[in-house]
Amino acid sequence: MPPQNLVQIGIGGWQAPRPGVQVGRERGTTIMTVTDCVEMGIEDAAQRALQVAWDGTDAVWLSFDVDCLDAAFVPGTGWPEPGGFLPREVLKFIQLIAARPLAGIEVVECSPPYDNAEITALIATRVICDTLGCLVRAGHLPRRAIP
Repeated sequence: MPPQNLVQIGIGGWQAPRPGVQVGRERGTTIMTVTDCVEMGIEDAAQRALQVAWDGTDAVWLSFDVDCLDAAFVPGTGWPEPGGFLPREVLKFIQLIAARPLAGIEVVECSPPYDNAEITALIATRVICDTLGCLVRAGHLPRRAIP
């Protein structure tokens, strides 16, 4: 994948590995912090991400890292970070991104041993279900099983 089509949304906070962010920027990837997205608005941030990801490509893959959410909502991750997205912001992103076809989706950084009351698994499951539902609604997946 060309690095100029990689979009990282929700990167930031005190714990973000600065050398990794620097390398990403040097390679031409697009990095949008939580603050960037909130200031520009979730709809505009999603549209910008889609423009970059789809520029000259045949397919887009969504890798959803649960630690982009605020630590209060995802204790079951290896990198909990205060100041992340709210669940409703993430679900709005998913709704907008899955309006276009996706080659696939993965959810990463969900760690059951750290997951108090399984709330991290709940948001991870919701992201998958909402993505699939939005892909069906947009006509990118069949509405019923094909015999």
